[in-house]
Amino acid sequence: MDVFVPSVPAGSEWVVTDDWRELEKMLGAGAKTIPLWKRPIRALHVGESDRGDPLRVVDVPWMGSHGLVVKPAARAVMEPLFGDAVQFVRISGTPYPQLHYVHVLRHAGVLDEARSEIVRFSPGPDILDIERHVFLPAVAEAGPIFKLAQMPRGKIYLSGTAVDALLGSSLSGLEFEKVWSSDA
Repeated sequence: MDVFVPSVPAGSEWVVTDDWRELEKMLGAGAKTIPLWKRPIRALHVGESDRGDPLRVVDVPWMGSHGLVVKPAARAVMEPLFGDAVQFVRISGTPYPQLHYVHVLRHAGVLDEARSEIVRFSPGPDILDIERHVFLPAVAEAGPIFKLAQMPRGKIYLSGTAVDALLGSSLSGLEFEKVWSSDA
């Protein structure tokens, strides 16, 4: 089994929250369903580079490794693939009326902390970053997409099967980095 994280696709458009409170809504919910707010998550579209060059329009604009942002074509592929492991939360403030944040509800305690190389916040046990991942055998049951229970505000993780399905779907704006293989 292989485990992947999303990575930044070069030259593609971005979506960013318009202030820290919007990001906190997404990350602070953890494994809980995000309540249906009276208004969606507010965000801004980044369609140009710092030099003013246009960025490529894609099906999955980059927001960060903590979650995916999807247009309708990507949602149509991801909804059956991810099932009840995710919630699609509407985003407003961009040129796209049907843009959603993929909020990951499945949090799994599958990181082998003793064998992984972990950077922790000092002082304390909270994880800042993981330089080398080692997963427990239970990762095979974590599902197609999950977050680490030990790092609920961190990156999303995808199974090799999910990555193969996404890359085989011809959706644009998706790139992944393999962080672990059971064959290694």
